[in-house]
Amino acid sequence: MKSRIAAQFAVAAAMILVGAGCTSSSSVPSGGAPSLTHVSVGVLPIIDNAPVFIALQRGLFHQQGLDVTPVVLPSGELATEELLSGKLQFAFSNYVTTIQAASQGAKLQVVADGAETLPNTNVIMIAKGSAIHHVQDLRGKTIAVNARGNIGSLMIDSALETYGVPVNSVRFTVIPFPQMAAALGDHSVDAAWMAEPFVTESGEQIGAEELADTTAGAMADFPIAGYDALRGFAQQHPATVAAFQRAIVQAQALAADRSVVEKALPTYIDGMTPPVISAVHLDSYPTSLSQARLQRVANTMLLAGMLRQSFSVNQLLAP
Repeated sequence: MKSRIAAQFAVAAAMILVGAGCTSSSSVPSGGAPSLTHVSVGVLPIIDNAPVFIALQRGLFHQQGLDVTPVVLPSGELATEELLSGKLQFAFSNYVTTIQAASQGAKLQVVADGAETLPNTNVIMIAKGSAIHHVQDLRGKTIAVNARGNIGSLMIDSALETYGVPVNSVRFTVIPFPQMAAALGDHSVDAAWMAEPFVTESGEQIGAEELADTTAGAMADFPIAGYDALRGFAQQHPATVAAFQRAIVQAQALAADRSVVEKALPTYIDGMTPPVISAVHLDSYPTSLSQARLQRVANTMLLAGMLRQSFSVNQLLAP
């Protein structure tokens, strides 16, 4: 994970110093007019980000005095890079990427929870008629992932371990979620780790089939991702962060109604036909941040060898 994210830490540090010099408090107030009203948020074309678009549809950001521009990106890793470079004010990123970046020095703050796994939302898929019938058959095979070293890696590792398959016996190739079905169809990969709606969409498009549900076992009800900001930005613009939090929490609560989510999906994900919308599996959308849930991610990463030492997630939460 010392990839491009590491190169952004110096930039982030400079921004943090500027932000810290503008306020004597790093707390996030519950009220007050936003000091910065136009903000951009990095999102992914997956079901996890439905609340952002629910908030846009329902005018929740405007009610909080914000003009929010969503920037659709292929992975949480890239969203974090864009956040660290100052191109975004907020970024939706999987917690594995966030914790890895913070463990290497990035001063990030999780400002709102995003999604928690429910069954069949993150799945290893294979092409129809594939010679692969069991997870054990993945030895020596190539699996498509949307990024390396992220939540997908943690989930795949867990599934492989469950079936006694060494992680180093498979190969990984990076392919954006929207292109994975085609890669399965033309056999450029043997399997693909997909998030919804691409799990359901690939079944509709090419008859792709589920090999393993990576949200089962140790990954059941697992915290997936949240909304991050630079800690310096949160210090400099506490009212803006608080306004964003309020709108997201309202949208997360509305997302408990499936029909509300279904109306939002076609506004930011291509190919959302009525059959796909009605069949897609949804995650859950927490309305509060939990130190215990977030610590579960860091502890699991440590056990999986994705962290060199234990990591306290308190440094990711507002003081």
